[in-house]
Parts: sequence; structure tokens; C-alpha cells
Amino acid sequence: MEQITVSGSPEPVPTSPIAARLLRERLESVRGSRGQEAAAQLEELVGQRIATLREGGMPSIDLATMRSIVDYVELPEEPEPTGMGRAVAEMKDKLARRGGMR
Repeated sequence: MEQITVSGSPEPVPTSPIAARLLRERLESVRGSRGQEAAAQLEELVGQRIATLREGGMPSIDLATMRSIVDYVELPEEPEPTGMGRAVAEMKDKLARRGGMR
């Protein structure tokens, strides 16, 4: 068992090594695609869920539990771009469809 700490969970949590790796990978994926703020928000939501499970008597977090947490926790959607941001997004979309974005 590993001990992990996550935002929103008040104390270290015993976790299987594979579950800890899954959480790290998911946080990195969100950080890469949506930025640091979204990753911090995901970590907070995961920590809150883990804290709730621990209060309910769960002694540790295994892979199946971690997967159910990180795969199904809901992050708010990014707001639709407006004005200049929308124009740039549309141009990028058109280029991507034509194979111009790599």
C-alpha cells in the first residue's frame, strides 16, 4: 500500500500502487488538455470523494474504487469561446479538418 495525499482529503490515504498511478495519470491528462486549474479542481473533487468514502468506513482505496472516482467525477465544462476566441477556435477546427493542424 502507498500513502497518497490529495486536496480535499484531510489525511494521507492508503491506496494500492496501481490506483495511485491511475490518479497521477488522470491528473496529468487533465493538466495537459485543460490546464493546471482544471487538474487542481479534479484533485479537489477526488479528495472530497475519497474523504466521504473513508468516513463511511472504507479503509483504503483499491484500483476499482479509484477508477470509479476518477472516471466519473464531473468537471465543469469549459465555457464556449466568444468573440475573437470563437473565431480562432473555428479557424483551428477548419484547419484540423483539412489536415493543416499537427
